[in-house]
Parts: sequence; structure tokens; C-alpha cells
Amino acid sequence: MFSRLFCVISLLAVLCVCGHAAEDKLFNMNTDMEKLIAPYMEKAKSTFPAVKKKYIAGDYVREKRQLDVQIELADKDGMKEMVFVHVTQCLENRFQGIIVNEIQLFKEYKKGDEVSFTQDQVKNWVVVDSLGNEEGNYVGKAIEAFDSGIVGVFFEGVFKKGKFEFKYQDAKSAKYQNSIDGIVSQETIAELAKQLKALFEKKRREGQKFEEGKPFFTYGIYDFRTGELKP
Repeated sequence: MFSRLFCVISLLAVLCVCGHAAEDKLFNMNTDMEKLIAPYMEKAKSTFPAVKKKYIAGDYVREKRQLDVQIELADKDGMKEMVFVHVTQCLENRFQGIIVNEIQLFKEYKKGDEVSFTQDQVKNWVVVDSLGNEEGNYVGKAIEAFDSGIVGVFFEGVFKKGKFEFKYQDAKSAKYQNSIDGIVSQETIAELAKQLKALFEKKRREGQKFEEGKPFFTYGIYDFRTGELKP
């Protein structure tokens, strides 16, 4: 019952952060957008060495997942476009890959072309399985969260020994695709858990019954533009 309800909730447009690696395209970004994605690019860059290590070790092949990265293409006139590239080879800090999305600006590039690039050109990364479940893609998630305005932050709750506890459900534990992992801070998650606890304690005082030790699932709402929280 929960899994069906959870899937329905997660598909609601106002609560979703959904993305597919080949669809998160950026070109001719304005200053505001560059400012928005800057911290998520930094997060992608800082976490990429560990991803690269797993790729070289063959972990993603064994897991039947693929590594895509976003790099920036530019021409002599200063026009820029970020594209996703499926990584096919890595030798020290040099990579080869295949462009996996349609190119909007450059006639000399097209989907399916092989390109070479260096590690310092990587702006974003995503590890994706055959079902489209993603790890990473912080830049794409941030843009889609901003476009949606508000996102859902999901929790597993339990009433035990007279108290409520709430545990954040990340993509791995919750088994759902539309994840906000990596783009909502731990402080925000902790504050939402605190507000949910207060809300459910109020419901209990008003007479609502909760079964001892039985998990239930709920969510809070985070406004990605204003930072407002709502349990």
C-alpha cells in the first residue's frame, strides 16, 4: 500500500525533482542561473574524484550503471553550452566519451560524436542505471528544483515509547527516482524533521492514534527559491 501511495505522491509536479542525464542541458546561461548552480558545480567537482576511482575500478560496470559527465563546449565567439557525455575511457586525467544529448548551439557537434576532455572540464556528473535512477546530477537537480519552486522531502516516521522519530528517506533507502539528495542541506532536513515531530505530537494530543513501533511515511515541503519550510 505504501509503495503505491509513495509513487503517486512522488509524481506530483510540485513536489518532484525529476531529471534524466541526457535532458539536463544548459546553454547561454544568464548571471542569475550561473550564480544558482555555482555551489552545485563545486559539489560535483569535489565529489568527482571518488566517482572516477569507482569508474576505473569497474564498479559501475559490475553494477550495470553508466557514468555520464557534463562538460562545457565553447566557440570562438564565446558562446557556451553544457552537454552530457557518456564516459567510455579514462587514462589518468584524460577522458573519452560520447555526447548523449542533442546539441542546441554548435553545428560542429552532434549527438553521438566522440569527444576527448580533461578532468578539470567536468562540471557535473551522474551515475544512472537502466531504469533512470540517478546518483549525483547535483546541477540538474538544482535547476529542476528551482523551476518547480517547491520540492518534497520524504521521511520515515515511527512512534516509539511515547515519542516520534523521523528519518530522512534518501533515494537508496526509499527506492524512488525523484531524489533531492545532495541539493537540500542536512540543516534543512533536520529542521523539517523537527517540525514534523511537532506536527505529529499535536495530532496525537488531538486524539489521532499511532501504532507503537510501526513505521509510517510522510513528507515536508521545501521552497527552493525562498527557503521556506512547511511540514
